[in-house]
Amino acid sequence: MLIRYNTKSGKACMGECNLSEFTAEAVVIDYGMILICRGGKAMLRVNFDEWQLHEGAVITLFPNDMVQLSEASADFSVAYLRYDESMLREASLQLEQTVYSQLRQDRCRTESPVVTNIINAMFALLKTYFVQKGCMCLDQLVVLQLKSFFLGFYDYLERFPSERHVELGSRRMRELFNQFMMLLERDYRLSRDVSYYASLMHISPKYLNTVTHSIAHNNVKTIIDHYVVLQLKLTLGNSRLSAKEIAWQYNFSDQSFFCKYFKMHTGMTPQTFRLQLRDKPLLEGDRR
Repeated sequence: MLIRYNTKSGKACMGECNLSEFTAEAVVIDYGMILICRGGKAMLRVNFDEWQLHEGAVITLFPNDMVQLSEASADFSVAYLRYDESMLREASLQLEQTVYSQLRQDRCRTESPVVTNIINAMFALLKTYFVQKGCMCLDQLVVLQLKSFFLGFYDYLERFPSERHVELGSRRMRELFNQFMMLLERDYRLSRDVSYYASLMHISPKYLNTVTHSIAHNNVKTIIDHYVVLQLKLTLGNSRLSAKEIAWQYNFSDQSFFCKYFKMHTGMTPQTFRLQLRDKPLLEGDRR
């Protein structure tokens, strides 16, 4: 099920769906989304945290998040606002880094009527603009609403600290893990080496492994390779870059090593993966 409200904006869209694109395997997204569950239940895994969604639950996704849906009931559905990375940068331009970090950590509200009401009102307002023909300021209206939501949600968490998400592991472990993931999101094209990230964090590779095992129950190399492969799939699917160009972009020594790396982790060559994407049937709502 995919319902998309008509819009000429290339940067944002609204609609309703069941998130079926996230069910087969984890996917790295290159856009942001705010979701509110309209019915049913499902488990949404974002990076290495799992969130149980039910009616009224609100969750925010950011560019470069790893997302996977499981345990979805037949009647599971969400309303969404999707926006590209440039809109997120503009909306968060004047926000402190602590605000952005807190939003990534406390991205989901499952039992908060206040947040649910805010999103319902925000979506209702934006929908009136999306369904109008020729709305010339649509992108800017979305940016202003995003900024309002980010600031309001941060204010809510500051006023009600007991409402903050309780993380697994010690606070220090969680801080180090978050730092590692932010560095990985920034430098995944530059390096796939554990020592590289450990040195940036001024800790040993062994201790970084202890951190990732504590929080994500995986070693560092597994997390790095998993994330890089998901980004490679995104690049292969969304660009016309050649294998040689992708190898250069991702800092592989040559095209052959890139192809071997991709096949080792996916069981297929980059070319086969692209052919598989080309032959994949479109969702009904994506047909033009």
